[in-house]
Formats: sequence, C-alpha cells, structure tokens
Amino acid sequence: MSWIETVPYEEASEVLKKIYDENKAKFGRVINLVKVQSLRPETLERGRDLYRHLMSQPGGLRHRERVLIATVVSQLNGCYY
Repeated sequence: MSWIETVPYEEASEVLKKIYDENKAKFGRVINLVKVQSLRPETLERGRDLYRHLMSQPGGLRHRERVLIATVVSQLNGCYY
C-alpha cells in the first residue's frame, strides 16, 4: 500500500473532526477510506452525502438491492469496503 499523508484527529478541522467522530462511532475507529481523504474534508463530506443520497432515495431498487449491488461491485474490484 502506498503511503498517503493524512490529517491526525488532533489537527483536524471542525468538519473533519465531525466525520472522524461519526466514523469512530460506527466502526470503532477511523477507517483508511476516510483517512486517505482527510486532506480534502469538504470533498469527503460531499462524497459521503452523495453516497447516502444514492443509497436512500426512492427509485426502482430497494435499499437492500442497492447494498447488494455495491457489495458485489466492491468485491469484483477487490475493494475491502
């Protein structure tokens, strides 16, 4: 894995601390997927908002079908998340 500069919690902006805290509450730690985006917290926040919007808005697929598709695609791409 490549080394990528990240922002530690102690140096995080208000926006990034909020994201870190949410991540710790959900996973018990800040996951790497969040850490590698920490230099651009506003972009990270928008990406999370987009993901949540796509996964929760009404449409032709139920939520569990969307999760299943995301899981299969991630698996095919070799993505842990």
